[in-house]
Amino acid sequence: MKGALTMHHTPIYAHPDGHEITVGQGLLTACTAEGIALSMPIGPDGLAALGAALLEHATTAAQDESERAGAALGTDLARELSALRGRPQAETFRAVREALRTLTKLEHPDSAAGGFAVAIVNLLELGTANLPRCDEGADK
Repeated sequence: MKGALTMHHTPIYAHPDGHEITVGQGLLTACTAEGIALSMPIGPDGLAALGAALLEHATTAAQDESERAGAALGTDLARELSALRGRPQAETFRAVREALRTLTKLEHPDSAAGGFAVAIVNLLELGTANLPRCDEGADK
């Protein structure tokens, strides 16, 4: 069945396991590796809308993945900084620099940075809350 469909239909997606999606003769056809097919009528406007929806879904999924990767990077940095406590500051600066370099190389940097920030904001808040305080009147 699949071979017959591809003669009059243009493959638009082929899965490595043999599943296939084709379009042609006003039909969008999904075919399993076993040859079971499901077709539905679709015109040019429907194809354009489907394409736009698929692109939006793919972009959102990639952004979500970048956000998760950024969060994992931030969590790893927090662990590394904790392990470096008491070590020379140069080592902690290197760890932060390397994490930020890696962050800038992730796809969808805004999403990755958001995930990274979520992972390290509590650490930053805790660190700044424990900074020594200066009394305003002590200088006078």
